[in-house]
Amino acid sequence: MTLPKSERSLLLLSLGASLFLVLVTPVFAQESYYWCYAQHPDLSYYDHPPMVAWLIWLGTAVFGDGRLGIRLGIWLCGAAGVLAGLGLLREFGASAAARRTWLVLGVAVPCLVVIRFFATPDPPLCAFWMLTLLALWKTRDGSLRWWVVAGFFAGCTLLSKYTAIFLAPGGIIVLLADPKMRRQLLRPGPWVGVAVAAVTFLPVVVWNVRNEFESFRFQTAGRWHEAELGLRWLGELLGGQLLMLNPIIACAVVASTWWLIRRRRKLGVQAIWLLAFGLPLIGFMLVNSLFVQVKMNWLIPAMQPLLLGLSMWWSDGRFQAKHPVAAPRWAKAAAAFSVLPLLAPMIVLVPQHRGSSWTGWDEIAPRAEYWEERVDKADGLEGNIFFFSGDYRDAAQLTRHLLLNARRADSGDVVETTMAHNVIGQKALQFDHWEDPRTRIGQDAIFVLPHPEMRQDLVGFVGEHFQSVKRVERVDVHRLGILVLRADIFVCRGYRGPKRLADR
Repeated sequence: MTLPKSERSLLLLSLGASLFLVLVTPVFAQESYYWCYAQHPDLSYYDHPPMVAWLIWLGTAVFGDGRLGIRLGIWLCGAAGVLAGLGLLREFGASAAARRTWLVLGVAVPCLVVIRFFATPDPPLCAFWMLTLLALWKTRDGSLRWWVVAGFFAGCTLLSKYTAIFLAPGGIIVLLADPKMRRQLLRPGPWVGVAVAAVTFLPVVVWNVRNEFESFRFQTAGRWHEAELGLRWLGELLGGQLLMLNPIIACAVVASTWWLIRRRRKLGVQAIWLLAFGLPLIGFMLVNSLFVQVKMNWLIPAMQPLLLGLSMWWSDGRFQAKHPVAAPRWAKAAAAFSVLPLLAPMIVLVPQHRGSSWTGWDEIAPRAEYWEERVDKADGLEGNIFFFSGDYRDAAQLTRHLLLNARRADSGDVVETTMAHNVIGQKALQFDHWEDPRTRIGQDAIFVLPHPEMRQDLVGFVGEHFQSVKRVERVDVHRLGILVLRADIFVCRGYRGPKRLADR
């Protein structure tokens, strides 16, 4: 794709900003969790399909287990998503101004910024979502080759995250509403595309068959286990979208979507396509949020087509002509959000609360290892001790930093995956698949507990599963005099197994 100079400059700015974030932002706990996936290559995993793990595995094989290795594939997904959006706008006949607006949105919309550096399942999901739309649009001329490509991209979307199933209603809508697509229903193309998507998705199906469909069950019925009608989750979801989209752009998306709906006949099938691949997922999640928690990032793939619509509305609609004074001011205010990535290095100064962590483990992991070595020497039984932490995110950070420490020391030690709260009989997502705590009965353990002041109840639960539990050290991590993370380290003797005493 040949780009005009102005678009090329904006594209380089967008990709440069995301690469800057790749290199300067510390690795978050969620990213370490998916890095742990990559240490155990598989066809799929308990809570997500495997694409993010495969990307991290490839990146770390080339660039190691640091930020670049973990995020290289994610950055490439971000680049693919940007280019797919540009391609769609060009195919739609949108103006050069609309394409420039799309590129500006890439640095002004927080959720688009995040999916271009943050190593979770969302970046590949969003990239393949856009690539699928672009390939599908090219099938309108009846090219079987593009149907194969579209099916492959759709399968890769499903390999990224189960939310990709909402490509199906979008596809059905455009097949029925777009005359060029409707004529192909009696041709082999659509059915070949579906078959290719199904074959591409087979690894996840095979994994689920081997594991009693537990991933499918977790992401469907499991989400509704404690459903209750209320407005709390809906309010949180709507408030979250203001942050994820940037408040000004969030309001503009509502206006531009309404513009697409009202003028869909005049705008042509392009409007139908953007609405078909945007509104079904968003509508479903809004209804869902009346009963269960819907995380704010779950809407991102569907927001992309609507942001393409916003680009067309802003540049090709009449909004700017009707509001010659207000429009430039709003544009500048929205674009001001693009400076936020420059503040990313400052996140190491932000105190971390329960739920995630991103700094401090360089100090905590060596102390945990120190106490493991002391217990080994005192007992004279090397290898009779294991590590565990308070939840899967903490366990992932500890696992990664123990491995990094071993490699820095060139000790040649093999660092096993740290266990999580499965040690005390609680569900720990994919950690339940990597090691059975019952194989450790009778052994000692090093228990690392970040945010101990908030989790004293967890210490009590741990005490039910060991003969003795003793806190041996408190690690306070400071950055420029600011306490950013605190962790307690415990030596636990005589593991009794994952069942609670009352259950035995």
